[in-house]
Amino acid sequence: MTLLTLVASVAVFGLLILAHEFGHFLAAKRAGVTVREFSIGFGPRLGGWERGGTVYSLRLFPLGGFNLMAGMDPDEPVTEGSFNAKSLGQRVTIVAAGPLMNFLLTALLFSLMFAIFGLPYQANLDSAAIGQVIPGYPAEKAGLEPGDVVVSIDGDEIRTWADLSVRTGRSLGRSITVVVRRGEELRTFVVTPVADPEEPGAGIIGVTPTLLFRRIGPIESVAQGLSETWRVLVAWLSGLVGLFLQRAPADLAGPVMTVRFIGATAKSGLANLMYLAGFLSLNIGLFNLIPFPALDGGRLTFLAYEGITRRKVDPHKESLVHFVGFATLILLIILVTYRDILRL
Repeated sequence: MTLLTLVASVAVFGLLILAHEFGHFLAAKRAGVTVREFSIGFGPRLGGWERGGTVYSLRLFPLGGFNLMAGMDPDEPVTEGSFNAKSLGQRVTIVAAGPLMNFLLTALLFSLMFAIFGLPYQANLDSAAIGQVIPGYPAEKAGLEPGDVVVSIDGDEIRTWADLSVRTGRSLGRSITVVVRRGEELRTFVVTPVADPEEPGAGIIGVTPTLLFRRIGPIESVAQGLSETWRVLVAWLSGLVGLFLQRAPADLAGPVMTVRFIGATAKSGLANLMYLAGFLSLNIGLFNLIPFPALDGGRLTFLAYEGITRRKVDPHKESLVHFVGFATLILLIILVTYRDILRL
């Protein structure tokens, strides 16, 4: 793992977790719930400080976080500052605030990206400069990086993206020698194109062209940010429907592959990293709304049952269900991580 990948991954995961837990924290404080600990990460505590009755801590495993609120333990007596002492509407707001904060972060990151870098309007096909290198494809495995400019393939001069596409397209399964300009240096790589999923008879190495941008104002930046958030949301939901209808494969990426993808994206520039962070934030928000025990969606399901029946679920039974759900999620993470390692 390179230093860039480590720094980018810590920054992205830290931002997404912080936003999610801060959403719960703000809603709990506004409702008058006592928050005993606000933590980023799980496991052994690395450090922290106390202020206003809340311990703010950083823990070893940065795969999530939590707010330790009064009243969450079923054996704890209910007091004025307990979570369970609040109205149904307040509790729903506290639980839903985490995913909602992730959605807001997505819109903010997209809007900032458009405000800072402009709006991409077309691929720069007049250049053979590489914009992105797709993780897992031959180009990444060979060592090509975003920003490399392809100079030649098998001795033939490459000037445009069309030249590159034609040469790789007709070299399916055959090793080719790719010379690129990286900074002031010329470097040589041997790459074997694989089949293009959209055109199986053609070869690709897993690179995309750079993009051309146009500057836009702050109002249009926000509008574009909200529009892109909505587009990604609809695409995510469509993918979920396709998964349930078995029209799309269940291809889960665990922490290892996500870190790898963040590292590859960071090399292609801050704009792409901001977009990826926004995309992941939306995914975290939506994933947490799935009605599965231990997730926010599971807790909202219990609150919905209470709202419909006007009866609270036995807190010991609910706590047990969430514990089983949490253990299942940890097991799933371990299995997906193991598969990620095998795919490296």
